[in-house]
Formats: sequence, structure tokens, C-alpha cells
Amino acid sequence: MINSLRLMAMALTFFAVLSGCSMFGNNEPEYLDSVTVDNLRIPEGLDDPTGAIPVVISVPQMRMPSGDELEPKPPRVVSTAGKQDTNAHMAWSAEGVYLLVKDTPDSVARRLRFAIDHSGMTMLRKDDQSGAHKFHYSQAKTNQQEGFFSRMAFWRDDPADYSGTFMTNIRGDGQDTRVYLLFGNGKGVDTTGAEHILGIFMERLG
Repeated sequence: MINSLRLMAMALTFFAVLSGCSMFGNNEPEYLDSVTVDNLRIPEGLDDPTGAIPVVISVPQMRMPSGDELEPKPPRVVSTAGKQDTNAHMAWSAEGVYLLVKDTPDSVARRLRFAIDHSGMTMLRKDDQSGAHKFHYSQAKTNQQEGFFSRMAFWRDDPADYSGTFMTNIRGDGQDTRVYLLFGNGKGVDTTGAEHILGIFMERLG
């Protein structure tokens, strides 16, 4: 009985080895063995077979908000919550982001000088008449107090550094005042940099 079981086990093993060889011995794809046949002949009185009609999936056009069809604008800066109750908030214009202050240009010019002097910035040129104050801003490092393992996380992107020399440019807007930010050479500042520094002024003037 035991010998019969051994012979059966050996036979199964042998067949498994043979099937494995046949499985891995020929790795050629099946389509290489395909042959070309004659075209399908349709008997008289029958229609030719037609393929499936493709389904056209259409997406309805999304309607843009009222007014945007005629005057495309860049995405608006997210204003502070309850801006009607604040004295300063950010907004957009054709020239980019600006800080809208509910005050006269003369008063805003003086308040900006005060904000620059008390925000850790270095005043390079004061101009209370036009509000074109020139100053240098050095962004404080935020990772100096991080732990050892946080500093070892080399895969993280370093925060953007918006340090540099800038100028304020104020313009009257009815009873309010717009504050734009320029580089020290008079060129416009990119949106993220302007938002960063004007945000500091917004905390002081709001």
C-alpha cells in the first residue's frame, strides 16, 4: 500500500514537471501562430453585419459667473472674513493684488511709515506726501526652533523667502486708499510676495 502511494506521488510529480516544462518552454505569444482566412461571405438575401455604433459622450458647458464672460479676471485673493467690518482687506485689480484701506491717502501714508518702522523692517526712504516709502524686509526664519528629526526631513520644501527691497505705492479710491507693492527698482511684485508683505501691513492697518 505504501509503495503504491509512493508510485502515485512520483507519477504526479513527473506529470507536474512535464507540464511546467511545456508551460515555460514556449514563451511565444499566441498571435504568432495565427493564420489569415478569407473574408466573411454573406449569403444572398442577408444584410452585411454592421459594427457597434460609437457612443458619443458629451459634457455640458459650465456656465461662468455673471460678468466673467465679458471681462476675464485672474482668481481673486481670498479676502479676510467680514471685510465689511475691517479697515483693510486685500483685493484684485488689473495691476494685481492690492491692500484696500478705509482711510485717506495722506493718513495711509503716515500709517504705513509707522507700520514699516514697527514691523522689523528697515526704512530706506520716507515719503509721507506720496506714500512711496522704500524699505528692506528680511523674512524671519521659521525652522530655527524645529527639532532634530524635523530638520532631518530633507524631502520637505523650504518655505519661500520673500526678503528684499520694496516700495509702497498708494492711490486714492473714492474715500478709500489702495496700497500696491513694488520692488525697489519700481517693478511690480508677484502675487505671493505682495500678499505676504501686504498681509503684514493689513494686520497693522486693519
